[in-house]
Amino acid sequence: MTSEVLTKARELGTPVVPMSLKHRINPFVSLRIWIFCRRNRVDLIKSYSSKDHWLCLPLFLCGWPVTRARCITDPLGKKNRAFIYRHGCAKIVADAQIIKKEFIEQYGIAPEKIEVIGSAVDLTKFSPTRDPMKFRREVGLSAETPIIANIGMIRPDKGQFNLVEAARIVLHQRPDARFVFVGEATGGRSREKWVRRAIDRAGLNGNVLMMGYRWDTPDILAAANMVVIASRHTEASPIVLREAFASGRPVVATRVGDVPEIIVHGENGLSVQPNDSNALATAILLFLSDENLAARCAENGLRYAREHFCFDRMMRSKLDVDLALVEASRQRRVRVQGRAETAPLAPIASPEPILPD
Repeated sequence: MTSEVLTKARELGTPVVPMSLKHRINPFVSLRIWIFCRRNRVDLIKSYSSKDHWLCLPLFLCGWPVTRARCITDPLGKKNRAFIYRHGCAKIVADAQIIKKEFIEQYGIAPEKIEVIGSAVDLTKFSPTRDPMKFRREVGLSAETPIIANIGMIRPDKGQFNLVEAARIVLHQRPDARFVFVGEATGGRSREKWVRRAIDRAGLNGNVLMMGYRWDTPDILAAANMVVIASRHTEASPIVLREAFASGRPVVATRVGDVPEIIVHGENGLSVQPNDSNALATAILLFLSDENLAARCAENGLRYAREHFCFDRMMRSKLDVDLALVEASRQRRVRVQGRAETAPLAPIASPEPILPD
């Protein structure tokens, strides 16, 4: 758990028990989790990364139902990673159909073990009715300045370097535009420094704002003229696509993960091939020059969000999966206890009779 998430959880009064997850195999941490689950009568364990999944394997073997979330399309690589999905959890909850397809075809995981539940957003939080000037006032941008927003963790697969090159092309034709990068770098601040150096080398320091991690993304989306998703690979179900649709903002996105399942090019967004800065720039310039197209895509995206990205519906689907696993686990325990209580006693062996001589 990142320090920001931990801090926010405590501010909200959410009970949190921090544990070190530096290593996949740590008997001490696994024991702490086991003790916590026993004391608090935990019914279900949900894991979200490779490290916590391996740490929860002993608990799964002890009978706790464990679910594993999968939200990226990276190959699993080592065979033991496929093993933990195949034998270390009761259910895999995937963000997109493409993940289920890959797991079945590449790793031989049973289809019935995988549930696909797409990401959703709070439609009351991400809304086209939010004040578009709140963020603009903070950063000193007028209502007339075009803002192109990119929101996501700073890491190589998110495509920020490609977007910097696209920004250079766009700003050559539209020097009035501003690009806003929102997100925290993973693996330390070195990756953020790489992006800043790329911006500096391109001569874009005055036109690209790097905001770091922000909790007010709804206000940033409200201020943006469009949202760009430049992911190169591994993206399965980009949450920012849902947030942008729900905010009534036009989206330019690379064709990764479930983006082709959602975006109909020219109808509710623009989609381009990944790793193509020129294509990104062309799509951005198209939205900037064709306000009618941008408005139509934004309107259709908003309609799609309201039909498909309802947060309550998504949570209901996940809760149904969890409750079914908990009930199945309880029934297994009842059957085991019943067999132990009703099992007939083994007959006592009678000694051989002693016959008289």
